[in-house]
Amino acid sequence: MASKKIKAKSGTAGLRQTDIGVFFGLKALKEQEVKGNDTPRKEDIWTGVVSPSVRAGSRRQKKRKATSSLSDSNMLVAADGRNDKKESQMPVENGGWPRRKRWNRRQGEDESENTKQCPFYKKIPGTGFAVDAFQYGPIEGITGYFLTHFHSDHYSGLKKSFRLPIFCNKITGNLVKSKLRVEEQYVNILPMNAECTVEGVSVTLLDANHCPGAAMLLFQLPNGRTVLHTGDFRADPSMERYPELLGSKVQTLYLDTTYCSPEYTFPTQQEVISFAANTAFEHMTLNPQTLVVCGTYSIGKEKVFLAIAEVLGCKVCMSRDKYNTMCCLESDSIRERLTMDWNTTQVHVLPMMQINFKGLQTHLNKFSGKYNQILAFKPTGWTFSSQNTCVESIQPVVRGNISIYGIPYSEHSSYLEMKRFVQWLKPEKILPTVNVGSWRSRKEMEKLFDKWMTEVRLEGMKCQPK
Repeated sequence: MASKKIKAKSGTAGLRQTDIGVFFGLKALKEQEVKGNDTPRKEDIWTGVVSPSVRAGSRRQKKRKATSSLSDSNMLVAADGRNDKKESQMPVENGGWPRRKRWNRRQGEDESENTKQCPFYKKIPGTGFAVDAFQYGPIEGITGYFLTHFHSDHYSGLKKSFRLPIFCNKITGNLVKSKLRVEEQYVNILPMNAECTVEGVSVTLLDANHCPGAAMLLFQLPNGRTVLHTGDFRADPSMERYPELLGSKVQTLYLDTTYCSPEYTFPTQQEVISFAANTAFEHMTLNPQTLVVCGTYSIGKEKVFLAIAEVLGCKVCMSRDKYNTMCCLESDSIRERLTMDWNTTQVHVLPMMQINFKGLQTHLNKFSGKYNQILAFKPTGWTFSSQNTCVESIQPVVRGNISIYGIPYSEHSSYLEMKRFVQWLKPEKILPTVNVGSWRSRKEMEKLFDKWMTEVRLEGMKCQPK
């Protein structure tokens, strides 16, 4: 069998409103790459061909939500054993937003570690592709493994010893190679916003507005059908202007349904980012000895602390591991904002699990001669309320000289954002990829999908001439 090859043809590579850096005025990486030309550079389109020794049938090798106390009994925070997990619930006292019900994530997969079967919604029918399906061992009939982004519940099972073709974009590929040490010959880089041919199937990667490197996958199948897999995404009105989606009729939509329930409403990312940056500026103005701390995952929430640093006109300090992760974004303008010297800036980034009173007090004690209080931000989609959906209602939890703001910043779609995107796209079939662990949750989502599409049909009938 001939080696697997990828052919790419140019697509519209316009700037996205949701690009990191664009929001707060940094020059977009895409703009640097495109330079006014819609044709991607050759090295961006393809940085390596799958080794000829890797053929179908050849060598094959074989989220969670833990909580911990804040050292008191009145407030819970996420203790992320894996720092890139999904948002966790954070009931906050003193006017904070309350805990609400949550469906179990991704329990549709077999519970047995030894007999896990790849669920159908991770396979693309009519192709040899699986999406975010590395934890099931070799999958019969699968010859290409797509990775939408570098969060551990999506790359789980991907190890250094993996010997099958992986397809992803450049940022995710950088992370796979640097963090997991997967051999470069198996990591096939696809460009963003450019149609590629992979194993005879047309594939286009689109910005998913999730974490850095997150991509939606648009497949044009040989039988003429079009499939969109969102991976994890936060729907945004700018997606309705994606030329690739405007020019396609999507028959099947694989949808990130993390917040697929009407109670999950929260402000836009831009509103929350502005709130955090303005709040930090006000505190620094009132007390220049304030240390600003922002929680983050191994990858995710970067827009928040970068915006704060931009407003304060300073750098962001982080651990060496986080710094190396940020360097995988290959953005000079962002890298200039970063430092590993804790004494040179008043904006520090810590793992999300350390954003609690005990962890922050320990951190403040290291700089007691320089700062006398901490202002901390814990960005999570679980800080929300159906009654309080505006940022003005957000109140901090305060203990002594430490203030913690739980801000409703999510990298997943709110219910209304998801509904708007689906009603605009008008797919014939919707397959949920999250909260599919019980018959009840699946049926509830099916009812919602039916309701959304019924509204679209009724609206269409109203617009028809009589």
